[in-house]
Amino acid sequence: MNHGAHFMAAIAYVWNERKQKDASEEQLLLVELVRSVSAMRTETVMQTVKEVLKQPPAIAKDKKHISLEVCMLQFFYSYVQRIPVSSLVDSWPSLLALLKDSVQLGLPAPGQFLILGVLNEFILKNPNLESKKDQRELQDVTHKVVEAIGTIAGSSLEQTTWLRRNLEVKASPQIVVDGTNLEADVEDLMLTVMEASSFTPSVYSVHALTLLAEVLAHLLDMVFYSDEKEKVIPLLVNIMHYVVPYLRNHSAHNAPSYRACIQLLSSLSGYQYTRRAWKKEAFDLFMDHTFFQMDASCVSHWRAIIDHLMTHDKTTFRDLMTRVAVAQSSSLSLFTNRDAELEQRAMLLKRLAFTIYSSEVDQYQKYLPDIQGEHKQTSY
Repeated sequence: MNHGAHFMAAIAYVWNERKQKDASEEQLLLVELVRSVSAMRTETVMQTVKEVLKQPPAIAKDKKHISLEVCMLQFFYSYVQRIPVSSLVDSWPSLLALLKDSVQLGLPAPGQFLILGVLNEFILKNPNLESKKDQRELQDVTHKVVEAIGTIAGSSLEQTTWLRRNLEVKASPQIVVDGTNLEADVEDLMLTVMEASSFTPSVYSVHALTLLAEVLAHLLDMVFYSDEKEKVIPLLVNIMHYVVPYLRNHSAHNAPSYRACIQLLSSLSGYQYTRRAWKKEAFDLFMDHTFFQMDASCVSHWRAIIDHLMTHDKTTFRDLMTRVAVAQSSSLSLFTNRDAELEQRAMLLKRLAFTIYSSEVDQYQKYLPDIQGEHKQTSY
């Protein structure tokens, strides 16, 4: 189709002009319009969208704050949702090329969120490709897209010192999104950033974390076969590098990030093969003296995490019981602060209580004599 890029850019421009909270009827008419053009087969649409993303025509240069690339991807995300699965599968080479290029283009954060949405849509509809080569390429592009979102997720963090990799939460705005609708959330983000042009890219971090919480665990489980799960661990370790600093920070300012991160960790913990990436960090967070300083909405997620932490192997609960027992049996010395020791015992007993609260009924019945013994010692 001649002038295909300009045609699609015009579609993106009109899409932006007709935008509402969700994809409106007028916007969806644009999807149907493109689908009805015989010259615009699915793979042609994908190739043309890729062209627009690489070299956006100067159609909207006079409008401030409009990212033609993001508008194009909003349209494309709706398009992908509404085409037949067979068309999507048959166009995999073109979609792969689009995804690969998009990762390298340095798109605005909302555009990268939409790329993840498109990838997720494809995987939900067709998780298994027939060719091993195609599956490897799907895994590779998934890794790169997730890594890019992870970098955005970590953009509200900064190094504590230039010599160490320790990260902590910046004192910068954290925009809350509801996470129920990708297109609507992207719209909200775009509008918010337009209204506050002084904001840094870190305003997108909460949304990146929210997106990862929604799709990451299931996405990776579908893309990597059972004998390939080990490939996921390095990626998850990198993601956890960004997640843990948010979970260490219990300030009100960080609450949106904390909520998103705890949802992400909760979703990952449900898959046993991910355990190596988060077990130590989750246990350390559980043992931290600030553990219970959380919003009530986070309790259910922590219950799931602790249940998975304690039940997916045979040693973690015993380690906790050993800590409690050691704290109870340690004798006071001349140099021991009795109040501090009692506080430590109480802290460990609270963790034990929360573990039992997070478990199935009677799950720890065989440990009951030991648990009762520890409780009696503390009560004395």
